[in-house]
Amino acid sequence: MVSIPKFYELDLDPEDARIAAWFLKGLKREARRLYLKQKKLKQHELLILNNRVDRDNDGESPELIDTLADGIDVLSRVEDRIFVREALMMLTARQQKVIMATVFEGATEKEVAERLGISQPAVNKIKNRALSKLKKYLRAI
Repeated sequence: MVSIPKFYELDLDPEDARIAAWFLKGLKREARRLYLKQKKLKQHELLILNNRVDRDNDGESPELIDTLADGIDVLSRVEDRIFVREALMMLTARQQKVIMATVFEGATEKEVAERLGISQPAVNKIKNRALSKLKKYLRAI
């Protein structure tokens, strides 16, 4: 298990430490939520195909149960979500809103412009700058 350094060991100002603590708390909460969701899915993940087998001498007909397991990899999903959230933290609040709306929600730039009360070219400019920041961040990794 990866150990997370205590904030007092880092050279952060109080505001950065508060934000980092908030971020870590959110990540832990999300990991726990996904763990519980996976646990619940595991209970329901089997597709059961019941077939009756020929009757035995005692007149009972046992069932043959065939199961198919689901191939959900929760750990990689959690890692992907954490990675995306870390990348989005590199952006300003407005850039995050634009990226979330256009990329993840599938909204058009015009819809986002109306939502934020700005022009469509401004949304395009914000989105392009955000994508450029994300590209630089991903290349640095």
